[in-house]
Amino acid sequence: MEREIILQLHSIIGVIIFIIGILQILLKKGGAIHKIIGQVYLYSWLILLISGAYLGGALITTIGIFGFYFALTGSRIGHLKTKAITLFEKSIFSIGGLVAISMLYYSINLYLKGQNSFATIFLVFGLIFLFTTIEDIAKYIFKKPIRKQKYGKSDWYFEHLKRMCISFIAAVTAFTSIQNVFNNNTLNFLIPTIVGVILINLATKSYKKKLLK
Repeated sequence: MEREIILQLHSIIGVIIFIIGILQILLKKGGAIHKIIGQVYLYSWLILLISGAYLGGALITTIGIFGFYFALTGSRIGHLKTKAITLFEKSIFSIGGLVAISMLYYSINLYLKGQNSFATIFLVFGLIFLFTTIEDIAKYIFKKPIRKQKYGKSDWYFEHLKRMCISFIAAVTAFTSIQNVFNNNTLNFLIPTIVGVILINLATKSYKKKLLK
């Protein structure tokens, strides 16, 4: 009975995240409404992570951590443009790095066991996660950015956009995996990821034209 209730909660929260993600893409950026909806999205992700960890195995849990990391850091990026980094952000970046390393370690173990599908998923998401956390730690903790700013003062905006989109992709991949949309575990994760990356690039180019005229 308890599991069924949490499963229903997990499903409802997943739908809320999907709807909010679409709204945030379509609606005007900035302003009170954008911030309020963004907070609902972030806390919904936290509930999704906790309920998913209760219901699922290591794969769903780690993808949940992956998605929540990008939602949380995407939210904090805006604050860090004007405020000094706190222990809270340092902890987030450091824990994220440790989880990314564990994902890659788990990927190697899965390859050795012949579970190539799950191993590939952990490898792809683990690498994305690790590269991001390395950049975060270098930029915000050690004050030595690996990448140069592309968009000047608007750089934080595009980083915020990218991270929120990645968290949305993670939510979609979790849905396609649980529902087995493509009848193949690897494709359930990788197709939304590939499509999402393409859409992020298109969105970035579109907003670049608007903001950097």
